[in-house]
Amino acid sequence: MSLFDAISTARSGLIATQSAIDVASRNIANASVDGYTRKIQQQSARVVDGRAGAVKVEEVTRNVNEQLQRDVREQSSVVEELTVVEDFLSRLELDFGRPEDNSSVASKVTELKKAFQSLATNPDQSTAQNDVITAAQELALSLNNLSDAVQALRAEADQRIGDSVDAINEALQNIDSLNGEIGARKTLGESTADLEDKRDLWVQKLSEQMDIKTFERPDGRIAVLTGDSQFLIDQTAVTLSFTPSTTVAPGSVVNDIMLDNGYLAPYAITSSFSDGTVAGLVQLRDTLLPLAQDQLDSLAFELAQQFDAITVGANTANLDLFTDSTNTVPGASAGFSAQIQVRSTLVGADLRDGTGGTFTSSGASDSSLPLAIIDMFDTKQAFVAVAGLNSTSSTIEEFAAEFISYQANQAADYESQLNFQEQIRSLLDERLKDESGVNLDEELASLIQLESAFAASARVLSSVQQALDELLNSVR
Repeated sequence: MSLFDAISTARSGLIATQSAIDVASRNIANASVDGYTRKIQQQSARVVDGRAGAVKVEEVTRNVNEQLQRDVREQSSVVEELTVVEDFLSRLELDFGRPEDNSSVASKVTELKKAFQSLATNPDQSTAQNDVITAAQELALSLNNLSDAVQALRAEADQRIGDSVDAINEALQNIDSLNGEIGARKTLGESTADLEDKRDLWVQKLSEQMDIKTFERPDGRIAVLTGDSQFLIDQTAVTLSFTPSTTVAPGSVVNDIMLDNGYLAPYAITSSFSDGTVAGLVQLRDTLLPLAQDQLDSLAFELAQQFDAITVGANTANLDLFTDSTNTVPGASAGFSAQIQVRSTLVGADLRDGTGGTFTSSGASDSSLPLAIIDMFDTKQAFVAVAGLNSTSSTIEEFAAEFISYQANQAADYESQLNFQEQIRSLLDERLKDESGVNLDEELASLIQLESAFAASARVLSSVQQALDELLNSVR
């Protein structure tokens, strides 16, 4: 090797080492930055005439376990869905209370029974009659309020779907823009490692909103698809749209999430969301909260039916204690909990005498009707079937308590699922950081090695310079 070859080789070593020191310094400086992955300075030997000489500095690349990264994204989608569902159901449980709480609807049913027990003792006293009417009104008002609470949560879920759609569109636009920058730099043979980190952050944000699939194209761009394989980013990003409903009430029609890809008419993709925040909100709005409403309506409807016509011995007394706003006992349960009220024409004497039928009281002290109502409270009977509740054989009080318990058990179930899935995400995230993140101890040790390599290359240059100086002096 000539002295000039030695100079060239040593110089390339200095440049390569300097570049590696720069990368190590960047790793250390960004170790705590969210989404930053460890960068690696690739180097190779430049072979000329069959001999390895100068060092070739390759582009900076990332140290990322892509499969583990996908696992973290998928798990994030699962956790975010459970998080939003658990939050809403916990708030619903607070509104519904526990069966033993004085404010719960189950407790209101028990209070109504107690009022009838007092009335049976003193059927001619207006105070006892008014106590029954007051207890019935409080029960009806409790059902009204719970219906309002369920629909308020549905309306909130509907509004938040709009917020999530905005977040999805923002993420898609940023991923699409970074795709363009990465593709351009790849064409020029330049490093795209830092841009890929930035893009991964937006992909992670997107995965929190919805379940997605991705794959990388040869030019470095990534394609993004929904969980059921509809393109969100192919050559360009699509646009999602959603219009929150102005009114959300029992049975009201709510809007779909629409996808506009620029060449087909916008079409609904609401069913494409199976995980992520949007999936949780859609499940709440369209399934879980409507089920709570159905159960609430069923309880209200059964109360109206049970207090419509009362069997007193071999006779029947019409009472119509609970009605809708038109003083009519409904023939169907849908939406009734929002309307249930105590019949506006009800008077105290109706609780003793009824308003019609074949029963006739024997006088002001006749307690036959109140006693028959107490028997009805204690009799197990079949109710209109509704998902989640035992409709085959239970008392009114048991039916109301089971309704409250169902909400509490459902909230507890989702909380348990969330805790378990969060543990899995934490483990996966920790593994990803261990494999792809920056280890400060390793980087500092690498800097010491690079310092030694830099010093060695500098010593070669110094030795060559000394040899050249001696050669020139000998020529002189």
